Amino acid sequence: MMSDFWKNLRDIVSEDMGGRGIQCLSSVQDLIGAVETLRGARKVAIFTGFVIRRELKGETDGPVGALFLARGLLTMGKDVSIWTDFPHYDVLKVGLSFLGINIPLYEVPLSFGGEVISTFWRENFDLLISVERPGRAIDGRYYSYRGEDVSPYTSPLDEFFLEGRRRGVPTIGIGDGGNEIGMGKVRSEILESLPNGDKVSTIVSTDYLLICGISNWGAYALLAGLSKLEGVNELLPDPGEEIALIERVVEAGAIDGVLVKPTATVDGLPQEVLRKKLKEMGSCLRG
Repeated sequence: MMSDFWKNLRDIVSEDMGGRGIQCLSSVQDLIGAVETLRGARKVAIFTGFVIRRELKGETDGPVGALFLARGLLTMGKDVSIWTDFPHYDVLKVGLSFLGINIPLYEVPLSFGGEVISTFWRENFDLLISVERPGRAIDGRYYSYRGEDVSPYTSPLDEFFLEGRRRGVPTIGIGDGGNEIGMGKVRSEILESLPNGDKVSTIVSTDYLLICGISNWGAYALLAGLSKLEGVNELLPDPGEEIALIERVVEAGAIDGVLVKPTATVDGLPQEVLRKKLKEMGSCLRG
């Protein structure tokens, strides 16, 4: 039954391997709504990139999922672009080349005005997706999960989501720590779960929110759900292909955000765990 598929998929991607305590807030209805909205979208903007302050480098979590999501949407004939800022642009450019994807990649300045926003909306996007991207806290600053202020190195890309909601354009947020775009939807619950939630939790909501063990898995959940609804060949990456992409983006400058090291892992999870998780999603889809 489809209800079993959605619940199983939600359970797979929301496994709380990092012990953060908010993955229990993951919603099956938000997953279904996100996939159904994605299915009907024509022109999609994907936002990603979370800087690690100590190294001023981007994480392996977020860009990898965004790249595979972009490839899957391109396969489905959708108009896709990726939006980021300076710590992540080169990594994403290398990733696009590695996967053989030819789509627009935009580097947004750390400071921009209304002209940039106006130019963006003239493109007539009908869906915005954030994959592990900082959302502003209640004081207007951007914080890491550890409570570090990363505002000086973060372009306020969440402004596009705030404007999107004002315009009635659907938005999807994917995160794993409470400080990412979209997590404002469950901010009151996050305040009770995270030790420093009052400081780092974002106020930026999205229409649909995917709370995952790591954010890459949320992007894969969208691909699995889209494959299911469209009845197409599996859009998920092969486990070995994911590892190869992670290794390539690390060579280009990405690091593991938990270990704060240039290792081909994600949030401290070893490669065998990453492989196993993708295999579980594939089994769920085929089952």
